Amino acid sequence: MMASENYVDQLNRYSHQTGETVSYEEVGCVGPDHSRTFKLRVVIKGQAYPEGVGKNKKEAKQNAAKNACECLFDKPADSAEYSAKASPALVQLKASNYTSWLNLHSQGNGVTIRPEETTSIGPVYATHWCKFVVGDKEYPAASGRTKKEAKEEAAKLVYQEMMGSNTLDTGDDTDSGTSSLRSEDLEKDASNICNQLKHLNTLTEDQSFAGTNFIGMIYMRCQERGWSCVFTEEKRCGPSHIPEFFYKVVINDKEYPVGKGRSIKEAKQKAAKLAWSELNHQSDLNKKVVSDEGAEAKNSPTSLKDSGQIKSNSLTPSASDSIVFMDPSPIIQIQSPDVKPKIKIAANFHNVCNKSKEDLINFKLKDKGNSQRTKTPTQPVSSFSRFTLDYDSIQSLDKGAFGRVFKAKHKLENKFYAVKIVRYKEKTLQEVKVLSDLNHCNIVRYHSCWIEDTTYQWDGSSDASSASQSSTDFAVKYLYIQMELCDIKTLRVWIDEKNIQNPKKSLRDSKRREDGLSIALQIIIGVEYIHSMNLIHRDLKPANIMFSRTGTVKIGDFGLVTPVINDDSENQRERRGYKGTPSYMAPEQRNGILYDRKVDIFALGLIYFELFWNIPTIHEKNNMWDDVRNQKLPLVFCQHFIEESQIIKSMLCFKPEERPEASKIKSDLEEHKRSLEALKMLQRDRQTV
Repeated sequence: MMASENYVDQLNRYSHQTGETVSYEEVGCVGPDHSRTFKLRVVIKGQAYPEGVGKNKKEAKQNAAKNACECLFDKPADSAEYSAKASPALVQLKASNYTSWLNLHSQGNGVTIRPEETTSIGPVYATHWCKFVVGDKEYPAASGRTKKEAKEEAAKLVYQEMMGSNTLDTGDDTDSGTSSLRSEDLEKDASNICNQLKHLNTLTEDQSFAGTNFIGMIYMRCQERGWSCVFTEEKRCGPSHIPEFFYKVVINDKEYPVGKGRSIKEAKQKAAKLAWSELNHQSDLNKKVVSDEGAEAKNSPTSLKDSGQIKSNSLTPSASDSIVFMDPSPIIQIQSPDVKPKIKIAANFHNVCNKSKEDLINFKLKDKGNSQRTKTPTQPVSSFSRFTLDYDSIQSLDKGAFGRVFKAKHKLENKFYAVKIVRYKEKTLQEVKVLSDLNHCNIVRYHSCWIEDTTYQWDGSSDASSASQSSTDFAVKYLYIQMELCDIKTLRVWIDEKNIQNPKKSLRDSKRREDGLSIALQIIIGVEYIHSMNLIHRDLKPANIMFSRTGTVKIGDFGLVTPVINDDSENQRERRGYKGTPSYMAPEQRNGILYDRKVDIFALGLIYFELFWNIPTIHEKNNMWDDVRNQKLPLVFCQHFIEESQIIKSMLCFKPEERPEASKIKSDLEEHKRSLEALKMLQRDRQTV
């Protein structure tokens, strides 16, 4: 890992990926005031990692995060669970590709491996040597600056001698052709490894469990395919002296059978074994289905071969597990779902209303008047889409990491809606389930949802009619959420427009104060309703607050919402997660401490301040934001907005129990609004006298 990398961000990504809480503890501070040295350490799952030292807290935090990253991602054995849970970018921090391959080769082929290590002392530094004895064969020795490096180089020599001159190197290469060939060789090698391991399924249960590291095999498979892999605890029971643990594997949000064991390791091993068996079974089924379809097409009188449409230079069927569609354009190869497709397949919706969903969702099309299945070289692949059938006048509204939002008119209702499209996961259903239970004038209204195999691809360079549907991965599904259509101007835009004004003029702008108070009151009414449903929004910020066509405030984006269940350990773990927008997070939300609905109150205090105070630039906001978060509001603000500053300070209390409930804030704002209206009326009466 390079020193210039942001290790704090890496731990944050690790926390988001695994759901583990990452917290920082201050160990101490030494030295005089003008030259202090700070010490911090990272704590994950109750385990403290080596201390980080720095001249300021930021530097110490970065060094502490670096030490934790090195422990989490560089340990060859103890950190296997952590490294597998990390994102693909973090997994690449591990360099033991050849050593892992050699271990897997040993397990898959039932041969023993024995490293022989020596150290030679030089004039400057020691050189470590290592060679492997695989079975009865001794392989060449290799050297390195560390034992780990020497072991890896020795494993590389074993790999090269066994597999030829190809390597597993994944470093950048200036020659793109070389990189491409290397990548292809790696894929072939990975496939060969998996094929070598498949015979393990024929072993008896006792033999396979005792001699096979299924956890390592699962991690290797997921790393090859780019899948996410997490071991989650289902439950634990039994007395303390003979406990029973239950674990399951979750791969790409798909849950596999639960494994039981007398220890966590045994339970995980059994869960990995069940997942491995199911993965290989599904892979074999996919290959059988695809090969059967290929045989059917080959024997069909309407196939390309029999119709004479294949020229002499056409490709002949290969032994691979895939169907090849012949076409004058570049060849499109539909691979089995177990293999990630590399070529996008465009969909065509001609005559879509004349075909059933079953016909459209398959790659086998029916000609009119002919019930036999055919594969034509020129006819595009069709796909059923409720979105394009039921909606028109489609326009793109927003795009982000979450997915995309479109404005679309429902044909039958002749009414516009917002349709949000996200990749389907179990967690994405959470937003839908929550929205379906909420019915309030200050919350974006949910209407319906459905799942499709493809996502709607928007071409911004032309009109909506040229948009197409495609998907690069047949295992991926997409969730379409139909919601109330709001104005494209969010509260973030409203605040930015107000901040364009001259600061002195802004202080005299009674209209901004009135409008800001009205907006704040509507937001707190919506939040009061959310809290009454025993929910926490967790991501309140101006960008997630919208307006209806009539100007009513609407709270949206419930992707991070979570219920409050005090007697549920899983829910408590969720309510320690580092989730939300950091600049609007409450202190306990940032620090991974168990939090409740009061985190929403803290975020509202910050939003309330922005509604009234003119902050012309991002630079000025960054300079004052930490002070605002610590209740240190600008003096001029406190002088001009006396009541508002008192309410805001109460909402920004460091201790959550000292922050008021939403109902209390609502009553205070209503009282303040009545006072302003009475004052305004009194001033008007004085002017008329």
